Amino acid sequence: MNKTLADLIRISNTTGKDTTLVQGGGGNTSTKTDDGKFMYIKASGTALKNMSASTGWRRMRIAPVLEVIKDTQLAKLPANTREPEVVNRLLLACDDDVTTGARPSVEAHLHALLDKYVIHLHPLVVAAYVNAKKGKAALDKLFRNWKYPPLWIPYTDPGFMLAKKVAQLVAGYRKQHGRKPNVMILAKHGLFVTAETPDAAIRLVHKVIRLLKSNLPKPKVLGKKLPARKDILAAKFAVRKAVLQATGQYLPVRFILNDTVAAFIARKDAGKLLATPALNPDELVYANGAAMWVPNVDADAIAAKLKALVDKKQKPSAAFVVKNLGLFIAAGTKTAGVIAEITTGSLQIRSWAVKFGGVLALTPREQDFINNWESEAFRKQLATAAGQGELKNRIAVVTGAGSGLGRSIAVGLAHAGALVGLADIDTKAALQTAALIADETPDASTLLLPCNVTDEKSVDKAYEYILDNWGGLDILVNAASVAPPYGLVDMPVDKWRLALDVNLTGYFLMAKAAARIMIKQGIGGNIINLSSKSGLEPSKNNTAYTATKGAEIHVARGWALELGQYGIRVNSVAPGNVFEGSKIWNPAYIKVCAKKYGIKPEEVIPYYVGKTALNREIKGNDIANATVFLCSEKARTITGQTIVTDSGRVMVR
Repeated sequence: MNKTLADLIRISNTTGKDTTLVQGGGGNTSTKTDDGKFMYIKASGTALKNMSASTGWRRMRIAPVLEVIKDTQLAKLPANTREPEVVNRLLLACDDDVTTGARPSVEAHLHALLDKYVIHLHPLVVAAYVNAKKGKAALDKLFRNWKYPPLWIPYTDPGFMLAKKVAQLVAGYRKQHGRKPNVMILAKHGLFVTAETPDAAIRLVHKVIRLLKSNLPKPKVLGKKLPARKDILAAKFAVRKAVLQATGQYLPVRFILNDTVAAFIARKDAGKLLATPALNPDELVYANGAAMWVPNVDADAIAAKLKALVDKKQKPSAAFVVKNLGLFIAAGTKTAGVIAEITTGSLQIRSWAVKFGGVLALTPREQDFINNWESEAFRKQLATAAGQGELKNRIAVVTGAGSGLGRSIAVGLAHAGALVGLADIDTKAALQTAALIADETPDASTLLLPCNVTDEKSVDKAYEYILDNWGGLDILVNAASVAPPYGLVDMPVDKWRLALDVNLTGYFLMAKAAARIMIKQGIGGNIINLSSKSGLEPSKNNTAYTATKGAEIHVARGWALELGQYGIRVNSVAPGNVFEGSKIWNPAYIKVCAKKYGIKPEEVIPYYVGKTALNREIKGNDIANATVFLCSEKARTITGQTIVTDSGRVMVR
């Protein structure tokens, strides 16, 4: 790694790890080679703290980058034509071996204008001024003794027009002061610092921050008291329901109560401060604008506000500040953290802006430009690039997820876009399932739920963990089962009771707790009992398994009758013999089957496959597909039914 790139990584990581300097992974950095011919710059959509020698940057030829700004014809093009053209030209200016498709920062042409080392950040203390009506006047006063004061950049549409404006103002500054500015402060945007060495640039960042911070009131630290868990859950359920009603989206909901949020909800003017639109592009793009103020927890009222935004062709809020409770984020797990960080910062900025004449937010025209700006759409796409499956963001719990069909179903649900809680008494096995999902579906989200399904306290604890992290429940798949291989006369009573406990009591406890949550949520749900073809047609020498699998189907029908009034559907999947990855079909069990039919152990699996109409071995994925179907809207009128996935072994009559 050459020194120029090493310097880029260092200044990026140093500033990017400081959460007071960056919001939501934003900001840009660049370094130029000694000969002035090349520039290393952060790639679009990369967090500064995550940059490394192998990823997150592009090397560009500076001459063609500067030519972009000089092109007078570009300025005459409409924005929707001009901005993609600029992106293409910046890509063509890249000169490196990067093959990932990473784009150079859309502000590359702006960086090319400035000195050797450039750091662009969105610090909260800077935002307090640039998002306030009288912020510029306060800045002028603070920097009045600087020989070379910061260059103020009035708000300009980001991208090409901002670079043109900066080029013009830098030229004027140079004419006046005989040098380029070391500091630029951009209205409704952030801070640019540029210097001849990396250490000088970092020192200058901190010097500016200290000065601006000295003029701000210290954030209040209140003795925050965590609200009652039932009140937090009620708000999560209300937000989930409202979002679904208004947008048709299932989303997890996260609760946040830190010092900034606690201080903000204690303000009498909290609602008024949130009545203004987004402060900056990041808040608009990632958080869909300012957080919604919620004075009362009422799903219908929240939904009405969201629908009003949608009707105005505005983005529905992703953040909700609930009076006396805290901040709630309704978003996919990949973006929830970014939205929370940006929104928490916005609450602090809005509080500070009161000192400087009030909040200065983006105008409707400025919002329209950003919403239609291809570069911001690209950045958000990178940040939210999760699967678009038919169960996207549904919250599911699968028991027995550590092996066999439980594992297959968990993998299938994750592939379909669901957030999957992996419930299993064998934590190590569940971790292996999580690793498998991460490998096959990298954008999927899972939670490990150590759970003994026969223990009510253990069951309740598993659901509490799901609700604390994701804020709801949409799907339960009861898959944890045992199959003691005994006939009637040889069945030990303890094995009989074990089968009843796991296969029936476990299903009952999990379903009871799930149903209570789904009823309170008020948006329906799905419960799937994984039964077996043995629940429809008895298996020889399989007394306990046959009994419990038949009972699972029948209780599912009863639950369907009970829960239908709440929009909760209950169905069963009855697989045939699935051999791959099964704990049931272990060598000992296969020997029992071989003895039962008078064949060799290696002949058992072909023997069972040969008994099917399709003569086709059943795979775990086949069972997962049936489960995904039953949980999807394609099966919205199916309840109390049993889907038999056995290649035609048993015909339901």
